[in-house]
Amino acid sequence: MDASPHLPRELTEQCAALLDVGDGHFKPTLASSVLDAFEELDPEGRAAFFHHLHGNLVADPAAVDDAIARWRDAPTQQSAQQLHAASESPRQALLRALNLAEDGTFRLVTMRSRFLEVLAEHPELEPVDQDFLHLFRSWFNAGFLALHELSWHSPSSLVEHILQYEAVHPLGGWADLRSRLEPADRKCFAFLHPSMGDRPLIFVEVAVTEDVPASTDFITDLGRARQSSARTVATLYSINNTFPGLRGIPFGNHLIKQVIAHVRRHDPEVTTFVTLSPVPGFRRWLETQPADGAGGRRLAEEADAALRPGAPVGAVAALRPAIVAAARSYLLGGTDGRGRPLDRVARFHLGNGAVLDRINWPASAEQHVLDQSFGLMVNYLYDAPGDVDGDGGERDRTERHRTERVPATASSAAGAAHRQTTTEETT
Repeated sequence: MDASPHLPRELTEQCAALLDVGDGHFKPTLASSVLDAFEELDPEGRAAFFHHLHGNLVADPAAVDDAIARWRDAPTQQSAQQLHAASESPRQALLRALNLAEDGTFRLVTMRSRFLEVLAEHPELEPVDQDFLHLFRSWFNAGFLALHELSWHSPSSLVEHILQYEAVHPLGGWADLRSRLEPADRKCFAFLHPSMGDRPLIFVEVAVTEDVPASTDFITDLGRARQSSARTVATLYSINNTFPGLRGIPFGNHLIKQVIAHVRRHDPEVTTFVTLSPVPGFRRWLETQPADGAGGRRLAEEADAALRPGAPVGAVAALRPAIVAAARSYLLGGTDGRGRPLDRVARFHLGNGAVLDRINWPASAEQHVLDQSFGLMVNYLYDAPGDVDGDGGERDRTERHRTERVPATASSAAGAAHRQTTTEETT
């Protein structure tokens, strides 16, 4: 591949040197120099760098053919290892070497976030992403993750990331953050990694309450009475990934399971574990449905009208059965081209073994929730004895029998797809 005018020749030479140098004390210094140079590139330079990795740092076809021939002649462990070594791209070796730099893991995660921006415009670079993912899945496997419970008294260098990266229910400032970290009935848990410092990889906010919440009011109810012995429900109401460069690395499933185990050990009266989750694709889906099917644009317009200030009394109640039925159809009735639930958050939770428990409308007046789903949110139930579906915040025992097998099917399909794609979403 020809050199790009946007890519400094010195940087490509440093990459070549890093691949050739031994394991001496100079290697981390050279790795830092490569990362320094990359971080100074403009968008065109970064794109050129990734195209260089894709076009020039590839496995040698002749060496691969030779290794294949040797394995066919003598299929031994040694010839298999030689084939593996021959087929591994030099860019994977380069990424490993770059990890030796100071704060190298964090800087490589940041590099991949830049790469994903380029990949969106240049899908032919997908093999480069596979090398990133191969390494990150090893470096960030569950055995290296440490669960930390965060509080208002945790180091500010740690909790400020909650303030910065809370995307499900954005925080207005430190006072909002304090209301979610300080009270005894509010908890926050995060995964930390030894190579990422005080930077949470993913965090979940938890409310311990008397009942399964049907709306987001409990988040901002600062005057609520503190719960005591009646606390039996733990609601995981906000799960956030903090690093775009770690997209595709499966943290959420491990985090939820460890948080549930932790709460059970330290708060044994809590017996029910649910989420209060957004349904981000519901509006877009509903507006494309035929009017004689699940609702269509007319139902969407009626939902918007019912939620406007000054709408007739009872408008929401009258429309709720149709909205909930449409949401149930969207969440449980349809799949994408890969056999997964249409909704990305549903894919995540059903793929992790949860079941759809309740559909709540309206559940939030937050503008982004209105934009996504007319304010509709759902509860996913973890560790449930059976599959449950609901209606408008009330558990519908009749409907339960008609849908109890659908979440299990969706869970199985989503779980299989999740293991293949390892895509994480906030919820």
